[in-house]
Amino acid sequence: MKPDAAVEIVEELRRHGHEAYFVGGCVRDMVMRIEPADYDIATSAHPEEVIGIFPRTASIGAQFGVVLVMKRGHAFEVATFRSDEAYIDGRRPTGVVFTDAKQDVLRRDFTINGLLYDPLTGEIIDYINGRADIEAKVVRAIGDPRARFEEDKLRIARAVRFGARLGFTIETATWEAVRAMAPKIHQVSSERVRDELTRILTEGQAARGMRMLEESGLRAEILQELAWTAHIEKSLELVEKGSPADFAMGVLLHQTPVSNVQRIVERLKFSRAEMHHIVALVENLPRFSEVRQMSTSILKRFFRLDRFEDHLKLARIRALAAGEEPVDYAYALRKRREWTNAEIWAQPLVTGNDLIAMGLPPGPKFKAILTRVEDEQLEGRLTTREEAMEFVRRNFGS
Repeated sequence: MKPDAAVEIVEELRRHGHEAYFVGGCVRDMVMRIEPADYDIATSAHPEEVIGIFPRTASIGAQFGVVLVMKRGHAFEVATFRSDEAYIDGRRPTGVVFTDAKQDVLRRDFTINGLLYDPLTGEIIDYINGRADIEAKVVRAIGDPRARFEEDKLRIARAVRFGARLGFTIETATWEAVRAMAPKIHQVSSERVRDELTRILTEGQAARGMRMLEESGLRAEILQELAWTAHIEKSLELVEKGSPADFAMGVLLHQTPVSNVQRIVERLKFSRAEMHHIVALVENLPRFSEVRQMSTSILKRFFRLDRFEDHLKLARIRALAAGEEPVDYAYALRKRREWTNAEIWAQPLVTGNDLIAMGLPPGPKFKAILTRVEDEQLEGRLTTREEAMEFVRRNFGS
């Protein structure tokens, strides 16, 4: 996302007499010379003033001072400088007090995320030595780590995610707070934990992130059914940045019994489609050891698995992580490339109506007959409707 629209929002707020800056992760990324994925803006303008200035807004959290401003087809979070009142639910404050830029920074999570940037002058405003911590590659809570984590328990896992993704170490007091407070992650909703976990798995440092979760005690809290092994760690090293979350979860869980995989994905409230794919990845992985013995028809049906390319990738990762040549993967890949989609998903040569027209009584036997005909078709022994009809008469006719 280009910052032009975000700069225009800052300019507009300034024209109306308000302070306004870029804030948070986008400033951290700019300091690190990384292209920010999005831009957040902090301002002295109150929510109703922001809504009055911009024609297209959405009040996503106005009670907490946050308004969504639409500009050039992009949505930008514009948040009023605030300090938070007491946190009761371990996620949101009971209320906020609108304040100034410095107080707003002091209630944020980590020093590396607490920088302000003036896009009109190029000045970085640093109240918490965030630039020094970026330079030192350190994740440090702002103020007392335990107090910051008590406010929002998800920050316990976020510390790990930032450390993993950025390749930073976690400052000693902050790390001690992560380890001490790991059991409190259960106060966070399953959905938020799931989102943090999948970001750790897909932002490019999955193995490092999961190792940090293990060392912190968070893995045992979030994924108690998972046995953390050197094989799983090596497997995660092969997960590419930007992989789909359900594929990354399949890699993480591929040595876990399917019943436990089902329990994990249900507890973390993955979507139905994601649950199905994760379970299918784990359930079907052992079948790759049989591909060289499979008949043509069974192999073609195996290739019909939804998103079969993910099954292939997982088979390759499993072999490489075990220090083996991925021969089963290579065989399956070669055979998959030999056949067109039309050959794998062949149009039926015979239907149930054809069987009725032939005088066969409808019933459970129909499925067996149609499957047998499809087997012969997939094997290449039947190629036309006439051949298929004759096959049925010869083998199943009364």
